[in-house]
Amino acid sequence: MVALVEGGSIKIIELQAVPRSLSTALGRCLNESGATSVFINEPFNDMRNGDVNMAARHVVRSVEPVLSSARKPVVVVSKNMAQYLSASVFRTWIDACSAVVWCIRDPRMQISSLVTRLANDMLFGPGSDRLKQSDLPLSHPLRSPAWPGVLVMVTELLRNSRWSTDFSATGWRAIGAHYTDCVARPSFVADGSLFSRVPDRFLRYLSSGLGIEFRDGMIDGWRKPFLNANQLDSHPDRRLDPAKAWIKHAATSRGIEATGRAPLEVSILPAALRDHVFEVALPTYEMLMHAFYSQENLEQYRLDRGECPEG
Repeated sequence: MVALVEGGSIKIIELQAVPRSLSTALGRCLNESGATSVFINEPFNDMRNGDVNMAARHVVRSVEPVLSSARKPVVVVSKNMAQYLSASVFRTWIDACSAVVWCIRDPRMQISSLVTRLANDMLFGPGSDRLKQSDLPLSHPLRSPAWPGVLVMVTELLRNSRWSTDFSATGWRAIGAHYTDCVARPSFVADGSLFSRVPDRFLRYLSSGLGIEFRDGMIDGWRKPFLNANQLDSHPDRRLDPAKAWIKHAATSRGIEATGRAPLEVSILPAALRDHVFEVALPTYEMLMHAFYSQENLEQYRLDRGECPEG
């Protein structure tokens, strides 16, 4: 892969994300630019033993079919959850990337989406949408008095489980550390709320910074599929099937859709999760948004605070 990057055959744009930040939708938008491109979803998701070469093999296998006939460079959009990359792996990977896009969302929105998703997966199976955010009381049992409150159950999963320790699965500690550590590559902040409210303005700004051609099809009329890295070893007919993905709505959509999700009332969260929101998630979000609004070129895209306040 390094030879392909150094030889100018491919250009990797890395999307570093917290979960439920609309990062999959953003990846699909960028995949509809004027360039020949491939969008690879989470090549580090199943990484073993910190081996960055596995993700590199995913990239090479994904671009090989188009390299011989495409105008170079082929743009590779790689989206990864920040918590899946250790500091050393992140540094190694980022050396091969032309730019990094930090995909975030107000934690009061992001955590509500994450909690709802986890509650559905835990109670009704992966991909279920039976529970809505309004169905998540703090202490009311779902089936019998023996059942713990849904928010308590999800908080414990995030706080202390094989899948997540000390709320690592929210992604905020990892993305903050990676951002602080990333000084040698052009980087851009993509706030999910801003992106979904004014996609035309935001995508024009981001495309210009990334050096790719903006097209109206980036907003609506998505045609290109994306590759789930953990399906690359499956039968070819199933590699592009997004139906079972955790991000199935963005995977099956044909354009940007308004989310319409209200922030979860933080005061109803269990104390441990509430502390994580106020002490880790919100400060990290505010640091990244400060970096975004500190840019001098936002006014020409009408993305400055006066035109697009946070929210």
